[in-house]
Amino acid sequence: MERLDTTFIFNGSTAPSRAVVRVGLILISSDEVGGDAFRKIMPDDEVSVFTTRGSCEDSWEGFAFKSSFKEVADTLPPADRLDVLAFSCTSATVELGIEGLLSELSAALPGVKYTSPAIAAIEALNQLGAKKVALLTPYPLSAHRSSVNFFEMHGFTVVADGTFDKFTDAEIGELQRDSIFAAANALVEASDPDAIFISCTATPVVQYIDQLEAELGIPVVTSSQAMAWDTLRLAGYNKPILRFGRLLATSR
Repeated sequence: MERLDTTFIFNGSTAPSRAVVRVGLILISSDEVGGDAFRKIMPDDEVSVFTTRGSCEDSWEGFAFKSSFKEVADTLPPADRLDVLAFSCTSATVELGIEGLLSELSAALPGVKYTSPAIAAIEALNQLGAKKVALLTPYPLSAHRSSVNFFEMHGFTVVADGTFDKFTDAEIGELQRDSIFAAANALVEASDPDAIFISCTATPVVQYIDQLEAELGIPVVTSSQAMAWDTLRLAGYNKPILRFGRLLATSR
């Protein structure tokens, strides 16, 4: 300890964070569910999640932040303090395209790895060996059809699809468990898929994945769950995580 005039200057000891994975998470301003769902999956003692939000119009006429991706990413810790940057919007990835989104993210925060729910869903479904996929979204019909096209363009056969036809994230976030389960069951019964993908980080389904898998008898992949899985995969974190479906219960 030193003393300068009347001010004490203490020798404070420091130690590195115990986190083995550090994630920057970009949410859209209207999503009331996705951030909590993502963090719920992550092991608290080994993964640090730093969250920011970008303001955007709650509209399906086209995605754009009111500020740039870089301005949003600049509110996160610098790249040398992060392993992965995750952009938490499925429909925006579909609209921008994978290459378009990755270009935005890499320009906004160079030097880390990148993922989003739609990018992660492709990786996750391939990991599970799923070729025939049932697709459930909450989106308006035009956005839903774009999602169907996106997965078919990336090599999957969408054998059944359905939507709740909701227009705001607030509505999507209030979807009830029974409605989600009934819709998922109807799609699976109609098509015998290898897996079902439930889209949108605002859909409140992460806490029910294990129950829904037991009921359906096939893997359930959701937006926030897939993005969490891909984030950990990209960071080299391979420990199984239970309670959130077969995808996370296996090594990455």
